[in-house]
Order: sequence, then C-alpha cells, then structure tokens
Amino acid sequence: MKSGLPKVLHTVGGLPMIRRVTNVLTALGIVDIVVVVGADGDQIRQAFPGGTAVALQPEPRGTGDAVRVGLDKLPIDLETILVVGGDTPLVSAETLGALLAEMADAAIGLAAAEMPDPTGYGRVIVDGSNRVQRIVEEVDASAKERAGHFVNGMVFAFNAVWLREAIQGLRPSPSGELYLTQLVEDAVAQGRTVQAVNIADPSEIVGVNTRQQLAEVEAALRQRVCARLMDDGVTIVDPLSTYVDESVHLDPDVVIYPQTFLRGTTRIGSGSIIGPGADIADSQIGSNVRILWSVIEETTVADRVHIGPYCRVRAGAVLGEDVYLGSFAEIKNSVVGARTQMHHFSYLGDADVGSAVNIGAGAVTCNFDGTEKHRTVISDEAFIGSDTMLIAPLTIGKGAATGAGAVVTHDVPAGQRVAGVPARPMPPKPAESKKTEAP
Repeated sequence: MKSGLPKVLHTVGGLPMIRRVTNVLTALGIVDIVVVVGADGDQIRQAFPGGTAVALQPEPRGTGDAVRVGLDKLPIDLETILVVGGDTPLVSAETLGALLAEMADAAIGLAAAEMPDPTGYGRVIVDGSNRVQRIVEEVDASAKERAGHFVNGMVFAFNAVWLREAIQGLRPSPSGELYLTQLVEDAVAQGRTVQAVNIADPSEIVGVNTRQQLAEVEAALRQRVCARLMDDGVTIVDPLSTYVDESVHLDPDVVIYPQTFLRGTTRIGSGSIIGPGADIADSQIGSNVRILWSVIEETTVADRVHIGPYCRVRAGAVLGEDVYLGSFAEIKNSVVGARTQMHHFSYLGDADVGSAVNIGAGAVTCNFDGTEKHRTVISDEAFIGSDTMLIAPLTIGKGAATGAGAVVTHDVPAGQRVAGVPARPMPPKPAESKKTEAP
C-alpha cells in the first residue's frame, strides 16, 4: 500500500477494512473474535472497542502461523472456527453462513470463486469429480495451475478439534512461510472432506493489497449499495457517480442526481431530490426536501426545505419546515424556524431564529468576540436587512427590522426599526394613505 497506515485500516465504504470483517462476524452472532496483528499492530488495536481479543504474531511467518497464534486466544470447546482475512472487506454474512452450513462432516470449508483475473490468488485444484484436492499459492504454481481461474479467498471454516491438531504439523513452504492452505492437502491425504462453497460474486473474496485493489472493492461496494437502494424504490440517476455508505437510509421515491455523497448515519425522507453535487454526512433530512451543490453536516432538516446551490450547513443546525436557503448561505449550530428565508451570501452562527424571518443578503451574526462564542436570538417575523452585522450576544424582537448595512450592538425591541453604524432607532414607517374617489 506504500502507506504509514496499516493496510487493514484503509477504509472501504467509510469503515476500516478490518472493522467491516468483524462487523459481519458480529452480525452472524459470533462473539469469540480474535484479531491477529503483527509487531506493529498498535494502530490496529486502537481501532477496536475494549474487550476485543488481540493476538500478537511477532514475526510475519505466514497465514498458518497467524492462525496458530490466534487459536491460543479462543475457547477450547468451540466446534467450528472461521478464519477470515482482515483485507477481505466485501465478504458477506450470507457467504459465511453458507460456509458454516457445509461443515457437518467436513474438516475444512473454503470460499472460492471464478475470478476473471486470478493474478495474485492461490488456485483451488480439484479432481475429476470436482472435489477439492489442494490449494497452490501462485508463487509455487505451475504454468498449468496458474492458468486456472478458480481461486481461493482468505475465508475458511475448520473443524476446531481437527484444526488444533493439524496446525502443529504445518511444514514451511519453499518461501519459508507456513501456509494455512497446506492444511487442505493434509486433510485430503487423511481422507477428510474439504468442502468448497462457490460464491457467485467474486468481489467477496477480493483481498486488498494495493491502492488499485482498494479502489476496485470500493466501486464494487458502491454498486452493491446502489443496486439495493434502487430495488427499494430509490431513483439513482447515475450509480457510477453516486457514493452512498451502507449505513445510509433512503425512503422510497427519493431521487439522487450525479456527484452526490451520502455518508454515515444520514436518513432522507420520501420525495426528496438530492443533488447534483450534494455532500451530506450524519444528517436527518425530511420529505420533499431539495438540496443541490451543497454540503450538509450533522444537521436536522424538516420537510419541504430548499438548500442551495453552494450552501454549507454545519454541525448542530436544525432547519424547520419550508426554510429556504439560497446561494452561498452558511449556518452553524443554529435553529432556524419554519418559513424563514435566507437567500444568499449570509451567515448564521450560534443563533436561534424564529419563524417567517427574512435574512437579507450579506447579513452575518458576529458570534465570536476573540475569546468566546455568543448567541444571537432573532424573533418571529423579523426582517434583517442586507449587510446587517449582528454583534452577539443580542436579541432582535418580534417583527423588528434592521436597515441595510446596519451594525447592531444592542437588543432591538419588538416592532422597532434600526439602521446605521452603530444601529439606532428609526421612526416608524408612515402609514400608507388610503386613496378615495370623489363622490
């Protein structure tokens, strides 16, 4: 990987590869999980919650030696042991479940697939009756064996009693490593059953060793997620340019346009149209919302809100129903009431904004005094004129208004109009004269 980050901590679909593997095991109800790490495995240890068992393989002596080390951390009374590579991020619970189901009379079960490009994979060698005879690593394979496309993934199930005894007899390969795959040949020699489960999706057993392979599994996962969403009633205009984490939930009749990124715990309600160019993370989006060319982070958005283009809504924002944010609006840690409009080039930070408020172009809540953050309160139906600077902490009363370019340093009572630098009260608007017709 040519990286300072351990390979298995590189992310796929927003999660470190090895966490994806352990999450699948947990989903199967497996509680005895051991992670085997090398001498430089401190970063990997930190990626797991407390209580996860970790076994140390002091020297990289191969997969067989890694399993031998890991066995010491497992209860002695287990019937079956799964071995899964930490760099196989797309293996599914269904595949592992199918593998376990085949273990009634077998010493070994293994997941294998017909790989279009088998380069780098061990080849599964079968006899004339299609029974597994052995696995040969590519470096040790003959030209005829390398021509085969039926390959082994690092996904095994073992009879636990047989494995504990057989692992002690592993012999070094020509490269000096102890290969776990040698146990297949040993089991066959003993007359034991080796059961292969041929999986339809070869991406499940792809082992990531390069940045290119990392991109390939990311693309495969993205296609898998988009296919599931479309089956559930979501319209994705261009799946190849749409990036959705598995953890995202979309209701039916959501429409996703290209170059959209949906990440983390995001949920989006029915009828919403997202994109093009939306980046939404860990946010709750209501129904019939429109978001385009904007970034939304840790935000709650009610129904029928319009955002964009080119808005940024940051952590802690809550937008009420029918809020309208126009071009280049930014909001952070603020509550914005229903029907409030903030058309363009404005900033709300640490603010509580009521309903039906107008935020004019270029208006800013000046929330930071150089030492501390302060809140601004803008009450219902207030009118904030263009280029208004609101110097927090302060409160704008219900129905109050500020003139264009005002610098407001004190609270404004309900219904009052202020303007100027600094802002001062203005006379009330003259009442509109009523025209009368001559008799």
